[in-house]
Amino acid sequence: MRNQIEHTVLQGEHHLKMAFVVSLLIAAICIASIAVFISYPPPALSRRLQAWKQMGDYMDWNGQKIFYIDLQGSGKAGTVVCLHGFPTSSYDWIKILPSLENDFNRIVMLDFLGFGFSDKPQDIIYTIGEQADIVENLLSNTLHISSAHVLSHDYGDTVALELLFRHDKGTLGFEKLSLSMLNGGLFPDTHHPRRIQKLLLHPLLGQLASYLYSYFLFCRGFGEVFGEKHPPTQSEFADFWAALRYNNGDRATYKIINFLRERQMFKEKWVGALTKTKLRVLMIYGPADPVNPPAFAAHFKKAVPAQKIVTLDPSVGHYPQWEDPDAVTQAFHEFIISLE
Repeated sequence: MRNQIEHTVLQGEHHLKMAFVVSLLIAAICIASIAVFISYPPPALSRRLQAWKQMGDYMDWNGQKIFYIDLQGSGKAGTVVCLHGFPTSSYDWIKILPSLENDFNRIVMLDFLGFGFSDKPQDIIYTIGEQADIVENLLSNTLHISSAHVLSHDYGDTVALELLFRHDKGTLGFEKLSLSMLNGGLFPDTHHPRRIQKLLLHPLLGQLASYLYSYFLFCRGFGEVFGEKHPPTQSEFADFWAALRYNNGDRATYKIINFLRERQMFKEKWVGALTKTKLRVLMIYGPADPVNPPAFAAHFKKAVPAQKIVTLDPSVGHYPQWEDPDAVTQAFHEFIISLE
């Protein structure tokens, strides 16, 4: 009996030692994996992205560089400023740029702090308020623009609502002439964040996820927000990924995702600005959007009955300006013409 007990104890100790060794191996593998991802160089910029970068310039913002593009167009509708979405950049507008140049005499596009070719600090708290400050400073102080139409998408929609709030209070640094938005989480009640976004919100797992994010995971997760008929090509995925990885931007995503918390915190302020404004507003909506499914359109019509919403083909998803640029430019052009 004693021998049996000793044998059982020895077996238990052996199992504990094995479990400890396995735990060490797993920890070593995780540390090695993190080290590989940390040191893994960002992809080279394609010729398309290089050309886009060469079109732009930089504005200093509290010691950080903000990338922007300021182009002259041949149109008569004044200036339009374009505000991009998460996690992409001003490059999102490339497919509709020719139409914008036909309608406007000045087109301004920027990469928000933490995005695209702008600086991407990892030791700050990113806020929608600061991004709105950046837009104001760029237009008013750097480019000396007194009035502009605003065209926004996704994350940019939320920045646009902060600008709208300031405009209606009379504190905005430039005159806002109109607001046109593409698929964005305006209403927290109809917004459905993706799994990676929920993970990034976690205080500890979010940082780890941002360090272990890979091109494969990016293509899989990001690709889900596009309609089935209009997914990006492999070269387009590569461009989106390269812009994200530029300046180690993937490692700042768990900081930038704070905007989802802000949408809840400032719901009354931003949704209230949309429902109360007398400014003309247009929503261009792609219904094959898992982030803002069709319930969004019904909610928009109910919450903002005086404003216009254009619903695109059922196959168009979360990035209408990329998936169906012709339909987007037509809707936007008709809206701008109606303002005259």
